[in-house]
Amino acid sequence: MNILVVNDDGYLAPGLETLVKAMALFGNVYVSAPKEGQSAKSMSITIKKNINVFYPEPIVGSKHMIVVDGTPADCVGIALKAFNVDFDLCVSGINYGHNVATDIFYSGTVGAAREAKFLGIPAIAFSAASAPNLEYLFDETVKLMDEMKESELYLGNYVLNINFPKAHITKPIGVKITKLGKRHQHSDFSAMKDGLVYVPNYGVTNYLEDDESDIKAIDQGYVSITPLSLDNTNHASIEQILKTED
Repeated sequence: MNILVVNDDGYLAPGLETLVKAMALFGNVYVSAPKEGQSAKSMSITIKKNINVFYPEPIVGSKHMIVVDGTPADCVGIALKAFNVDFDLCVSGINYGHNVATDIFYSGTVGAAREAKFLGIPAIAFSAASAPNLEYLFDETVKLMDEMKESELYLGNYVLNINFPKAHITKPIGVKITKLGKRHQHSDFSAMKDGLVYVPNYGVTNYLEDDESDIKAIDQGYVSITPLSLDNTNHASIEQILKTED
């Protein structure tokens, strides 16, 4: 099994090393990671400049590694050219910070996984709390991969978005298949210098969450697995809209 490992926290992120270590138990691991942190880059790609690639000593557990001076999605596309390998799976992460609810529209971790799926590679995004226990993450990732490989869960027409419980929970009480929650993390902006400069400020809007949401799952101590569709079309509305045009 050939496995591509990518992330958005950069090639020196401890979560990347943990994910490589875990994936090495399941196949041949190739790493393509950004030179700098690329949080909130979503699926952005570089189109108007050349991209430099570096070849550091591979992370222990990987066969080859490249460092890309670009976005997480760039890392996926360049890996296919640089390694010239038919990949059976792409895993992204392990991100420091959950990617739940509307986070998935901003997340570089999820963006890289979705880019891989668009390119025909089954993909999984892994995220955890901001300061996780790495040994715990390794053990839980291996356990999940064992189960998903057996069930072939990752082979569906979706990206699996996996979030581990909050940091104070040292052992998950189980795994839940979830839907996206409603919480919205965003930037608010403060104007300075007569509107010539705007300073971003972190903000969050919380809602009453459904019991089946990823937010509720990680709060309660579950590992949340949310299948993310690649098609954003609201199919249920098409017939209704067409009727209004008649």
